[in-house]
Amino acid sequence: MNILFLNSIREEIYGGMEEWIRLVGAGLAARGHGLFVMGRHDSEFLRRLRSSETHLNLLSLKISGDFNPVTIGKVARVMKKNSIDIVVANFNKDLRIGGLAARLARRPRVVWSIGIKITRDNWIHRHLTPQLFDRVIVPSESLKSQIISDQYIKSDTVEVIPIGLKANEIAIDKMTALRELRHRYSLPADAIVAITSARFVEQKGHQTLIEAAPTIVRLFPRLYFLWLGSGPLELKLKARIRELNLERHFIFAGMLDDLNLELFGADFMIHPSVDEPFGLAILEGMRSGLPIVAGRAGGIPEVVREGENAVLFKPGSKEELTAAVIAVASSEETRRQLSAESLRRWQTEFSYEIMLDRIENCFQNLISQGKN
Repeated sequence: MNILFLNSIREEIYGGMEEWIRLVGAGLAARGHGLFVMGRHDSEFLRRLRSSETHLNLLSLKISGDFNPVTIGKVARVMKKNSIDIVVANFNKDLRIGGLAARLARRPRVVWSIGIKITRDNWIHRHLTPQLFDRVIVPSESLKSQIISDQYIKSDTVEVIPIGLKANEIAIDKMTALRELRHRYSLPADAIVAITSARFVEQKGHQTLIEAAPTIVRLFPRLYFLWLGSGPLELKLKARIRELNLERHFIFAGMLDDLNLELFGADFMIHPSVDEPFGLAILEGMRSGLPIVAGRAGGIPEVVREGENAVLFKPGSKEELTAAVIAVASSEETRRQLSAESLRRWQTEFSYEIMLDRIENCFQNLISQGKN
């Protein structure tokens, strides 16, 4: 198969769906399929793929309006030139550009890969959107329920394919990572490190964690919050931390290409999202053997098992978040038990190869249907 991923994410952003494209593209290319990825010129998305996935064919595109005939024509020519069988669209803009281009090229089948609820109940969505895709894939049953709620996307056109992660190629010793992480961020050797990896946007719930922090650090002065990521709320979050005199307990590490040291060197993960269709960051934490503290939001209860590898709380509840963090921070034995179950659950339920098998079968079935 020849597969084209189309992603119009803004130049400065690299999030969960961009990482999903990288993972799936690399895996399918390794299985012998032709992989093409189209994104905005000079985007962080293409930059990361260019530096890490040299076997993918990367194409930059000047993307403006959803119905720009020049853009649609250019994408259609790419499809014809490279004999594209499947086009995978991400955002609404991508579906309109890719869907119309695919119809113009008269060849590819269109898969709409949705990572968050971006469907809308308006005329364009209700009447045009169903004409532009052949299949929708989502990572969780929770998200499937959300996108079929507007009643113009039929349930039988939506396939749930959970995200899978492959094993780290480089073995990392836990004790070494614990020591090196504390050295890198100038923390005490006996520090307890809680990691949060998410963009600084409202849905990720960083504000709730900040408001819970005074009580937590009063009980556990050795606890530090290591935050990975960037986003529009960063300055606002830092200002509130200063107001609470908590600067010493919060570390902003920024956007990192390699998270291995941070994940393996942390003691547990806090994911305070109030809206989370799946939770790729949580899965990365599980692969690193981290106990999970998370909001009981969206698809998160499908990824973790409450009471086995995770302690969950009501999304947005400062009190419940505080209690959950205290439960994990107060017991090294609890952390060990949750850690072992996190690793086991990733290995048995969220295999990279199982994800690739399901995506590959989905694409091949669509191609076969198109030939009938």
